[in-house]
Amino acid sequence: MKKIWKIVILSVLILVLIAISYFLYNKWQESKMGFVSFEKVTEQKIDGKTYIENKEVGLKFAIPEGWEVGKYGEGVSIYSSDFVPLSKQSFFVPKNGCWFEVATEILKDNNDYNPEYGNLKLMIEDQAYLAERISDRDKLEIFNVSGLKGVKSSLLLDSNPNNVGNFIWVGVPKRNLMYLFSGYIIGQDKERCSQEFNNFLTTVNIKK
Repeated sequence: MKKIWKIVILSVLILVLIAISYFLYNKWQESKMGFVSFEKVTEQKIDGKTYIENKEVGLKFAIPEGWEVGKYGEGVSIYSSDFVPLSKQSFFVPKNGCWFEVATEILKDNNDYNPEYGNLKLMIEDQAYLAERISDRDKLEIFNVSGLKGVKSSLLLDSNPNNVGNFIWVGVPKRNLMYLFSGYIIGQDKERCSQEFNNFLTTVNIKK
């Protein structure tokens, strides 16, 4: 009889330990969720190009020659030396020059319940779902970045008839990570910035 009680108590203790471990694991995961800091990144020169690497999320990209790097908002910003903001309130929207932002978000266990992440995956996996979301104001297309499928959005900005442009946004989901690349293609140099954005994306390397 004593042996049976010992087995019962041991079984209960094991279940309690499993429950505690699961709880602590979830808490640890939650502490890692959200946008990743780019404060601790490495810079290196390869064939004359300067690369920024965030090893935490396996992301590396090249800085266009002569451009500057800043840590603003949720990621890292890169902008041309001739960048002038449209206004103090919209310091990342160009009057002239170019400004792009790179960010990475960590999600919980490949969480499809994140609306943005789930939406990205659905558009990539279901062409009909993607087509339903294309409009005159928002052009959507499947876009490859570093060999991974993502979605590119080109949202029309026409509130100012003298300064029509687009907000370009590329999202790439991978396991529990979402890589985001964006920029306002507006102002005096929007044609150049559009080309610079496409060139920039070709330098992106996401570790598989």
